[in-house]
Amino acid sequence: MSASPTVYVCADLHLGHAKVAEARGFLDPDAHDNAIIDAWNRIVRKKDVVYVLGDVFRVDRVPELAGVKKLALGNHDQRQAAVYIELFSQVKACFDYADCLLTHIPVHPSQRSRWKLNVHGHTHAGHLDDDWYVPVSLEHLPRFEPVPLSALIQAWIERLGAPLPRELPGT
Repeated sequence: MSASPTVYVCADLHLGHAKVAEARGFLDPDAHDNAIIDAWNRIVRKKDVVYVLGDVFRVDRVPELAGVKKLALGNHDQRQAAVYIELFSQVKACFDYADCLLTHIPVHPSQRSRWKLNVHGHTHAGHLDDDWYVPVSLEHLPRFEPVPLSALIQAWIERLGAPLPRELPGT
């Protein structure tokens, strides 16, 4: 019997982006991209879902990434919508997942009353000085691997001492 699909999240792949590859300690974009794809495929299985919170950048290597991919568009995702629709099962500005808002760019704090957390990318190694914001840019993730979203949300909310949102999918 196969395990239930796991839902993962990550942001800021920046595939093919020379400056980001260098900032992350890689000699060239190909080494960077290979490391990201290897890390992703080490944990993500065919039926798993991965929310990519923007900034894919170069799209020609996306088919190498395992799983069902959903994209919240980022500021570097500037191709025609048809390109992304071909590669991702859903393409949106943001996603609502278990009372948490999944975005590329952190949203304005006025949205706090609508969601328990804002899981986001865009800030890379930086972070906002507010526990309501949960950064998932690859710089924040161990070994550049996508992280299980339910576990991330649960850990963050427990850290805040807040009640959990409605039942987390996959728990």
